[in-house]
Amino acid sequence: MDQKEIQQKYLEYQMLDQKIKQIQQQAQLVDQQLIEIMATLQSIDDYDSVKDEPEILVPINNGIFAKATLKKEDKLLVNVGASVIVDKSIKETKELIEKQKKEMEEIKVKITENMDKLVVQASLIEQQISSSISKNNQQ
Repeated sequence: MDQKEIQQKYLEYQMLDQKIKQIQQQAQLVDQQLIEIMATLQSIDDYDSVKDEPEILVPINNGIFAKATLKKEDKLLVNVGASVIVDKSIKETKELIEKQKKEMEEIKVKITENMDKLVVQASLIEQQISSSISKNNQQ
């Protein structure tokens, strides 16, 4: 491999490295969304186990709360997009959130697979560059 080809491979390696970093950021976002989904599921479970009219603390701002009495309902108000809110049972809401969780987990698997392929590609290019540089130095 001559100097020009080595430079071309190095540019290709840099582009792959950028893609890998972008995919890592996407994976972090998906992880954050999964954490939020798990917290939502826990909150629904907590709400479902609450007895009628308990006193709760309602956050007003960071570190500021008001006492309130919760009137427990069998339905939750769920934003389904485009500012549309519908009544859903607790069971229906959990099913919706579980579906979102499953979709996020599938996305994470695809992202991980894609990143793994790019890492293998980058590794091969790095080996090619190293091998060519070693051969050029021996000559």
